[in-house]
Amino acid sequence: MIKDQSGQIIILAFIALGVMLFTVLFIIGGAQLYFQNASYSANAEKAIAIAEAGVDKAIASLNKTGGSYTDESTILGDGAYSVTVTNKDAITKVIESTGFIPDKNNPKVKRTVKINALRGTGVSFNYGLQVGEGGLELGNGNIIKGSIYSNGSIIMGNVNEITGDAWVAAGVSPTANQQADCQVCAEFVFGKIIDGQTRLDIAQSFKPSITDKIRKVALKVKKTGPGPHADPIVRIMGDDNGKPKRNEVLATGVLNNLLVTGDPGFIDVTFFTNPTLIAETTYWIMIDTSANNTNYWVWQNDTAASYNRGQPKWSADWGAGNPVWNDLTGGPNLNDFSFNIYMGGTINSITSGNNSKVLGDVHANTINGLTIQKEAYYQAIANSTVGGSACPNPKCHPGSEDPAPQAFPISEANINSWKSGAESAGPLPSPTCGSPVAWGPGKYSGNLILGSSCSIKVKTPVWITGNLTLENGNSFILDSSYGSTSGVIILGTDGTQGYATMGNQNKILGTGEGSSILVLLTTYDSRVNQQTAITIGNVGNSGVFYADKGIIDPGNSNKFKELTAWKITLTNDSIIDYETGLASTLFSSGPQGSYSLVKGTYQVK
Repeated sequence: MIKDQSGQIIILAFIALGVMLFTVLFIIGGAQLYFQNASYSANAEKAIAIAEAGVDKAIASLNKTGGSYTDESTILGDGAYSVTVTNKDAITKVIESTGFIPDKNNPKVKRTVKINALRGTGVSFNYGLQVGEGGLELGNGNIIKGSIYSNGSIIMGNVNEITGDAWVAAGVSPTANQQADCQVCAEFVFGKIIDGQTRLDIAQSFKPSITDKIRKVALKVKKTGPGPHADPIVRIMGDDNGKPKRNEVLATGVLNNLLVTGDPGFIDVTFFTNPTLIAETTYWIMIDTSANNTNYWVWQNDTAASYNRGQPKWSADWGAGNPVWNDLTGGPNLNDFSFNIYMGGTINSITSGNNSKVLGDVHANTINGLTIQKEAYYQAIANSTVGGSACPNPKCHPGSEDPAPQAFPISEANINSWKSGAESAGPLPSPTCGSPVAWGPGKYSGNLILGSSCSIKVKTPVWITGNLTLENGNSFILDSSYGSTSGVIILGTDGTQGYATMGNQNKILGTGEGSSILVLLTTYDSRVNQQTAITIGNVGNSGVFYADKGIIDPGNSNKFKELTAWKITLTNDSIIDYETGLASTLFSSGPQGSYSLVKGTYQVK
C-alpha cells in the first residue's frame, strides 16, 4: 500500500514539474512574442518617421530647385528611404516616400507615406476697394467696410459710408516720360556674387524731358531661385559726376517681390514721396539688394544701347563712405536696363452729395462735401466737417502732399505666369454642372455661357480665352483640397476679349477655409474698348473681382470681399466687406511659389 502511494507521489511530482515547465515556457514564449511585436511596432514607427523625413526632404528640395526635384534614395538613421515625385496636374506634385528598416535591399519593416504638395505664391489685397486712374463713382447708400485707395478721383452720391480711410492719389500720366526696352536683350544678374563681382546695388541713369513730379517707375526684372526673396529697396538719386550721389536720395520705394516671376516683366514701383525732377538733369534709379547666392535677381538690359540719355552701373555697397560704381561689361553707355519713368499727371479729388461720411482719415488734394470722423490731409477743403467741426481745427492738415500712386497687387508678370500654368495643364472641355470632379486646371478656348443654378468645382489656374456670361444662381467654388490657399480664373487674351456679364445670385467662392478666395480676373481693356469689363447684376452676387485695365460695374444690393479695377462704378446699396486676411492671400499657383502639404491627402500604407 505504502509502495503504491510512493509511486503516485512520484507521478504527481512529475505532473507538477511538467505544469511548471509548461507555464514557464508559456511565459517565456509570450514574452518573446510580446518583445517581437513591440520590436516590430517600434520598427514600424521608425519606418514611418523615416518615410516622413523623405517627404520633408522632397518638399524642401522642390522649393530649393523651383520644382525640378524628382526621385531619391538615401540612408537615414537606423534605416533608409526612397522617394518618388510625380505630377498630378500643373500645380500639384504627388510625393510617395517609403521608409525601410534596416535597409532597402533586405527590409524587415517598410512603411509608405503619400501626400499631395501644392505650389503657391502670395498676393496682398490691402484695401476693400483699390482703383486705378479711372477713379471711383459711388451712387447712393453704399457701405465700404474697409479702406479705399484710388489713383483717380472719387465722386459720391448721397448717404455713402467708408468705415476705414479714403486715399486719393495724385494722377499718373498714362505714358512714360522716359522709357527703354531692349532691342538686343540680355540679362544682368545681381543680388549675389558672380564672377568674383559682388553685385548688390545696381543703377540706371536717365534725364527727364520735363520739370515735374516723378510718380512711379516700371522695371523689367525677374527673380531666380525658390524663394523667399526679400523686397529690394528702389531709390531715385541725384548724380555725382557720372554715378549715383550717395547723399542725395530723392525718393524711396519698395519692389514687391510677390509681383515678380521667373520671366522678365515690367513691375511698377511707387514711392513714399513724389519729388520734383528738373528737365534735362541726370538722375539715377538704384535697386538695393543683399547677397543671396540662391535667391537673386535679374534686370533685363539692352546690348544695343538703344537709350541714349543714361547709362548703367553696379556697386558692392552704395552706402560706403566712397562707394565704387562699375561699368557693365562693354563700358559706359552700353547695356542700358529696361525701365519706364512716369511723371506729372492730374489733380484728383474726393467729392460727395449729402450725408456721406468717412469714419477714418481722408487724404486727397481736394475734399468737398464730406463728414470725416478722424483727420483730413489736403490742399483744399469745402463743405466738410472734420472731427465734428469745420476746418480749421487740430484735425485738419492743409498743405499736405498729395498721396503717392499705389501699385496694383497683381502684376502683368503674375497674370502671364498663371496663363502659362493653365496652358501647360492642357485644354479644358466645357464644365459639367454639379460634377464631383473639379474642372481645371487648364485652358478653355472661346466664350463660356452658364444658364441658371450651375455649380462648378474648380482647380486653378483656369484660363478662359473668351468672354464669360453667368445668368442667375451660378457658382464657381475652389476645390476643398486647396485648404486655406486661393485660386484664380482668368478671362481674355489680348485685351479685346474677356469681359464678364452676370445676372443675380452668382457666387465666386474659395474653399471656405481660412482666408481662401477665388478671384475672377479679366484682362479686358476698357480704356481702349470703352466697354465695362465686369458687369454684375443687382441682387445677391459676391466674390473677389479684378480688372486692372477695365471698368467694374458691381450693380446694386451685392456684397463683395474686395474689388480692384482701373475704374469702379458702384451704383446703389452695395456692401464691400473687406477681410483683413486678404492682405496675405496665398494663391495656389505661380512659378516662384513654395510647395506645401495639401490638407487631407496624408496616407500611410
